[in-house]
Amino acid sequence: MSWKRTFNPLGNNLHSHTSGNDNKRMVCQLSLCGGLKCHDGVHLKKSRGAYIEMSIFSVGNRVSVRGELDAADCSRLLAAMHNEVHVKKYQDIELDFSDCTKAYPAEMVAVCVKCQQLWKEGVDIHLSLPTERKMSKLFLNTNWAHLIDIRQFEPSRYRGYTHAPALRFSSGKEQYEAINKILEILLAALLKLKREDLRIIEWALNEITDNVINHSQSPIGGLVQVTNHRQQSQIQFVVADAGIGIPGSLRPARPDIRNDQEALDAAIREGVTRDNAVGQGNGLYGTWQISKKSFGRFRLLSGYASLESSERDGLRIQKRDIPLSGTLVSCRIGYAADLALEDALIFSGKRHVPTDYIETHFEAREDGSIVFDLSQESEGFGSRAAGDPVRRKLHNVIRMSDADRVIIDLDKVLLVSSSYADEVFGKLFIELGPLEFSRRIDIQNVDPLVQALIDKAILQRMRQ
Repeated sequence: MSWKRTFNPLGNNLHSHTSGNDNKRMVCQLSLCGGLKCHDGVHLKKSRGAYIEMSIFSVGNRVSVRGELDAADCSRLLAAMHNEVHVKKYQDIELDFSDCTKAYPAEMVAVCVKCQQLWKEGVDIHLSLPTERKMSKLFLNTNWAHLIDIRQFEPSRYRGYTHAPALRFSSGKEQYEAINKILEILLAALLKLKREDLRIIEWALNEITDNVINHSQSPIGGLVQVTNHRQQSQIQFVVADAGIGIPGSLRPARPDIRNDQEALDAAIREGVTRDNAVGQGNGLYGTWQISKKSFGRFRLLSGYASLESSERDGLRIQKRDIPLSGTLVSCRIGYAADLALEDALIFSGKRHVPTDYIETHFEAREDGSIVFDLSQESEGFGSRAAGDPVRRKLHNVIRMSDADRVIIDLDKVLLVSSSYADEVFGKLFIELGPLEFSRRIDIQNVDPLVQALIDKAILQRMRQ
């Protein structure tokens, strides 16, 4: 019987042996990240009782991801990155996602936070994008590519319907700008969204991102990303930081907390906070309640513990073998059903009704109208692609606002294409109907040529 020393992503010594003639392999030791390498060069991990090919492995200063990056592999990836820098002492590492076929917002935001932390520590990171075109585009659009490799990739300018790119914030001003940008994208992407749902999503985003600024002590601030899962009619937001974590934040004020699992369980209870002078401790509790009432899903990771809550599985709190530095919150909120989500925000027996984006950004004038400045709301005026998100947002504002009339101000709009005019005004006319359009819409300060194009678009729609 012969022994062979093998390699794993954390640099631990693993051994495999073969028994003489039958070439049978046995596993003698597992690494911290759950992987091993047989003498034929195949990395393995244990999944559902069986060993399958491992998706995280490293050679030199390169850490590679193969296949699907799930929650377990994300922990292994973060551990491998830590090992490259703090054990092997590399000051430049390569993250190779060329063979990655699937990745998820929560896991990728955690990776981005780790990369931002390493950049701040002076470590250079080079990213190899997935070779599969759709995955490569996802990395660019979500801003993951830029947050991982800030030198090679520019910030995302994506303005689609499926997600708001991951954004970094480290101050109250940056937090406010990030949340507003996310809400603008949601208004331009979703037509099923009710104002009550938007208000609840905005409240939860503000509360969780505020925790990062006030409690985390994160050297890089935090990251926030929102994804629209259209098939499930759910909004998912992920907020993560590189701070002291929930256990480290709560223990000074709660010496009765014995382990990280108890810390996470306490964190989602009403009124629990490290300092009542800083906050009331309702952010995580309220967000968890929102996910429950909307049949969504809530995840909380920090230190050596993870907490998950869903209608199917209930509340589960588990110990993690690999710790997460900082905190990650992932929350899915359903918006399809007719749910009273405002009932989730009941604190000390009283219902909390927060102000919302519509109220603060489209305040009604004395005559009861609000102004929609088209020059500020549209990134262009020459295509249907530019007009589609504008129409969606405008329709949502009309539907959600209490104003009697919505003034569409075209003061600085000198020219629009026929396709743009039809996409915004022609389709909006059909969606609202002739009576509602005439009653609620007032187009002002419009150039005569632009007015003619709008009239023509509406007339053509009426004849269809």
